[in-house]
Amino acid sequence: MPNAIDAFRAQREAAEAVYERLQEISALLAQVRQEVDAVAGNAELRALLQREEAWLAQASRTISEVSAWREHEAQRFLPSVAWRWALALVFALVAVWIAGAGHAYIAKPQEDELRDLRARAAFVESIEDRVLTMTPEERRRFDELFPSHAAKR
Repeated sequence: MPNAIDAFRAQREAAEAVYERLQEISALLAQVRQEVDAVAGNAELRALLQREEAWLAQASRTISEVSAWREHEAQRFLPSVAWRWALALVFALVAVWIAGAGHAYIAKPQEDELRDLRARAAFVESIEDRVLTMTPEERRRFDELFPSHAAKR
C-alpha cells in the first residue's frame, strides 16, 4: 500500500505538470494576443471592416425600404387588380359595341340592296312564268309589243 509520502510526491508531480502546461498555455495566449493586436492595428483591415460595416448598414436600409414597399404594394394589390379588370371589361364592351355598330352600318345598305334585288328577281320570275305559259296568240301579240325581244330570239 502506498504511503502518504508517495501520494504527496505524486500530487506534487501532477501539480508541476499542470503548472508547466499552464505556462505553455500562457505563452500561447500571449503570442495569440500579439497577433490579434497586430491584425487589429492594421489600417487597411480596419478600413475594409468599416466599408463592410457601411455596406451592411446600407443593405439593412435597402431591405427595410423594400419591405415597406412590398407591404404598401400588398395593401394596394386588390384595388389595383380590380381597376385593371374593370378597365379591361370597359374596353372589351366598348370594342364590342363599336364592332356591332360598324357591322350594322355596313350591313344595312347590303340588306336594303338584297331586299330590292329579291323583289326584282321575284318580279322577273313572275314575268318569265307568264311568258312561258302564253298561248301562241298571246305570244304573237307580245312580240308585236316588244319587237326588241323578238329580235333577240
